[in-house]
Amino acid sequence: MDRESLDHSLVRRLLDHIENNTTDVVDSVLEVSTEIYSDGYFSDEFEALFRNQPIVLCLSGALPGPETYHTVDICGTSILLTRDAGGQLRALTNACRHRGVRLADGTGKARRFSCPFHSWTYDLEGSLVSVPSEQYFDGMCREDKGLVELPVAEGYGLIVGRLRPGGEPLDIDAYLGPQLAGELAMLDFSGWAPHNAPHIHEVGANWKVTLDTFRENYHFNYLHRKTLRTYAYGGVLTFDAFGAHLRNCSALRSIDELIDRPEGEWGDVTQHFSYQYSLFPNTCMTFDSRHIELWQIMPTGSATSQVLHSVYLRPGLSEAERAKAVDMAPWICETVVDGEDFWVAGRTEPGVRTGGFDTVVFGRNEPAPQHLHRHFAAAVEAYREQRKAREA
Repeated sequence: MDRESLDHSLVRRLLDHIENNTTDVVDSVLEVSTEIYSDGYFSDEFEALFRNQPIVLCLSGALPGPETYHTVDICGTSILLTRDAGGQLRALTNACRHRGVRLADGTGKARRFSCPFHSWTYDLEGSLVSVPSEQYFDGMCREDKGLVELPVAEGYGLIVGRLRPGGEPLDIDAYLGPQLAGELAMLDFSGWAPHNAPHIHEVGANWKVTLDTFRENYHFNYLHRKTLRTYAYGGVLTFDAFGAHLRNCSALRSIDELIDRPEGEWGDVTQHFSYQYSLFPNTCMTFDSRHIELWQIMPTGSATSQVLHSVYLRPGLSEAERAKAVDMAPWICETVVDGEDFWVAGRTEPGVRTGGFDTVVFGRNEPAPQHLHRHFAAAVEAYREQRKAREA
């Protein structure tokens, strides 16, 4: 299937839902135990989903060429991503091997990184190339004191890594699966550039509660009745699974222009809906014809989370397209997501943790949260079984 065929097939599904007042559904309601929000569950979940799983670190556009770097802080791990002179990508721990001080911040071009404490210096490959007063470190093997390398893989516009060194090499195709890899290749956003520096939202809710606010639009007509409801249809959503990952699509109100128009006259329909991907376990990516919103949801405790938010723009935007994308971003970020989604997420605490009720409920019209929670539970159970086997 080519890009236009995919776009049109999704628009047809959305228009059918709008006409019939329906949405994509699953067969049954899912009730999830509130135990998954507890302190006791958190440790196993963190190990299973964030220490043992590949996770999205950023998009390829964050490192646009040779001799560039980008720092990412995820779940207490600071990562220094680099491209060497030949364009080779590496993920390195962002910590000097002398006393553990952070080496770099932000994004930029560089050939060397010098520690601000004692000026131990490393190259883009992570090798230690300079130690001031080296005569006082006789007996130390310099070759053993390079920056610790982490598993990383790149493809289809994504950079994916693990937070622990060692283990099996990462394979981006294995992580995505063939169908999703092919779809992301069609979307072709590897050259899209960051609009500004990533910023962090602090959320007073368990990370799964925070993530769930992105994965259904049943709430649009209620929580967002004065904001997103005027811009996009609520309660109308497509759902497609790709292994543990998934794709939703939402219809913008402008899709009404296509209702009475023959499909052969639709032309470019990307202005009328958005692709919304959930990349397991914690990354949400909203894609339209102008920009990508990347939301990386990270646990900071059983009752709190952080969301790292980044915006990437398509190259070659007209001034009008760029202005629209740039103007929309703060409204989505501050008014809608921070002011409404994360506000309501915070109001689940301590409600899901008091023991006053046993389950939370996901309806048949909430297939994406159901899909994710089933895969979360399976990963935690697999981790526990592996631990039992090691301890036996």
